[in-house]
Amino acid sequence: MKIKWVRMGMAIVLGVGLMLPVQGVALADAASEASNGALTWLSYQQDATAGYAFDGLVDSFEDFWGPNDPKQIVYTYDQAVASIAFIVKGERTRAEKVLNKMRDIQDPSGYWLNSYWYNNGYGEEIRKHVGPVVWMAMAAMAYEKQYNDTRYRPMALKALDWSLQYQQANGGIAGGWSAWTNSDEPWSSTEHNIDIYRVLQYFASVESSKTAAYTSAASGVKNFLDTYVWDESAKRFKGGWKNDTNLIDPKIPLDVNPWAVLALGSSGTHNYGASLAYVENASGTPGTLANPRYKQTLTYNDAGHTLTGYDFDWTDEVLPAYDDNGNQIGNTGADIWLEGSAFMSLAYYLQGNTAKADAINMEIIKKQGTSGASLGGIPYSLKGTSNSYWVMAQQNCVSSTGWLILSLHRFNPFTGQYLTGGSNPGDTTPPTAPANLAATGKTSTTASLSWAASTDNTGVTGYRVYRGGAEVAAVTGTSATISGLTAATAYTFTVKAMDAAGNLSAASNAVTVTTDPADNGGGEHVTPDFTAGGTKLSSTEVSLYITPVIPALYVDVHYKINGGPQLNLRMSLASGTWRHTVSGLGGGSSVEYWFTYEKSGPQYDSAHYTYIH
Repeated sequence: MKIKWVRMGMAIVLGVGLMLPVQGVALADAASEASNGALTWLSYQQDATAGYAFDGLVDSFEDFWGPNDPKQIVYTYDQAVASIAFIVKGERTRAEKVLNKMRDIQDPSGYWLNSYWYNNGYGEEIRKHVGPVVWMAMAAMAYEKQYNDTRYRPMALKALDWSLQYQQANGGIAGGWSAWTNSDEPWSSTEHNIDIYRVLQYFASVESSKTAAYTSAASGVKNFLDTYVWDESAKRFKGGWKNDTNLIDPKIPLDVNPWAVLALGSSGTHNYGASLAYVENASGTPGTLANPRYKQTLTYNDAGHTLTGYDFDWTDEVLPAYDDNGNQIGNTGADIWLEGSAFMSLAYYLQGNTAKADAINMEIIKKQGTSGASLGGIPYSLKGTSNSYWVMAQQNCVSSTGWLILSLHRFNPFTGQYLTGGSNPGDTTPPTAPANLAATGKTSTTASLSWAASTDNTGVTGYRVYRGGAEVAAVTGTSATISGLTAATAYTFTVKAMDAAGNLSAASNAVTVTTDPADNGGGEHVTPDFTAGGTKLSSTEVSLYITPVIPALYVDVHYKINGGPQLNLRMSLASGTWRHTVSGLGGGSSVEYWFTYEKSGPQYDSAHYTYIH
């Protein structure tokens, strides 16, 4: 499937850790295009709220009351997924728009309602459920880990503190509160407890005032998951626990199993990874609660083409479905839950089954929108059946589209870090801090650094270099050259080590480097991936060039003349070198420039360089 995305004015950055699957050029290209298309749709849904009460949030569904009359609903969980997806795509400003608005509307006690009308700011589903609230704390964790910025930590701590009021004697966190009954929810869902476990652990490790309380709460949650809702005979998780009756919830939704693998790892107190095999091999004909069936192959278009994925629940019998009050809510039947299929893909990748993860993603992409306002969107479900909790929508939605991005980029939201195939999120021990950071060289626009290697209980996978508080490079060795600096300027650097689970060490010692005075032209810049620079053509023109080590399918150049507006243009290729001529320069003109280039499927941004005419 080949989809052409037409958002040319926007640079799509696939930065450190954002590697798409590479199993041949075709697969990598399809995954990259699908990811970029999903970002296009999410951006469109966010832009739809501009000028309304909840400007900055992301319209949850591509749904309408009638022609030109959108439903204008934003779900709290969807805002968390969208902000994490924006972070993964390098769209920090869009992520901050979501997080800022959610911070603004958070109740002083710490909760959000399940959903709101974004046009007027009123509550839509007047329930306060722990799961969506914790997902917003999870989004704050992802932002903090990826950008080393704690601005949303207070919001996350309030959300966790509010949630912990519902912890029960068995360690589980109950569901929250509902206006439907004007009472607390009488159940502890497995899903909500999976949500909160790693988030509690993370903030316990970074916020000393919460260490004791959050560590104790996380221990109780883990005991609940392992003791009350894990089914050892079937090697899977159950739906939850009924606190009013002290009985297990008999329902067995799909999501608790892949989410548990992402949060707890493939192994630990129990063989959590076996739950994926349970989902995969459940083969009831028809599927029933006693003999489930999750995996389905169904037609997805008028041509009769088929799509294989995973259903929300266990039955493919076409029967009336009823809510807890006995009201019919549609019919059950075979369906494919596209969001949940992305859960399965990411969990398989954590187990090291890259081929399976890729295959699931390619199935999901079959239903991706290809034109108009649907461009890049992924539906919630294929057929729109009842999943024994509610009737699943068939419209494109934030949750499925955002989760496709997370799955394609191997980002685990439960830990706020990228996976590396077979990694186990149970590792929470950071490496030691790099030692003896020193400057080993400099030019007018670069600074070269080296340091002593760190150690880790499972192994150091790389280092992140920071200028002030901002990350400027990620490397696997113990040296780095930082480009795009200003001449005759002092910069202070530190380095942190990272392990496979995404744990960051404390910072190294700081070193300050003052760059050399400007050299005419800015010089040539040689990196492991490319050689780039500027060649003076005349008194008014310079040719900016880049020669990639691995041939690129395209390169875009971005530049500013004397600090003016940013220009973004596709470069021309000749004999392996991409070039673009910048005109209208005068003596002493300064051109700040950088590149977005394709490399084996993913796209990357180069460092910023300066040319003095």
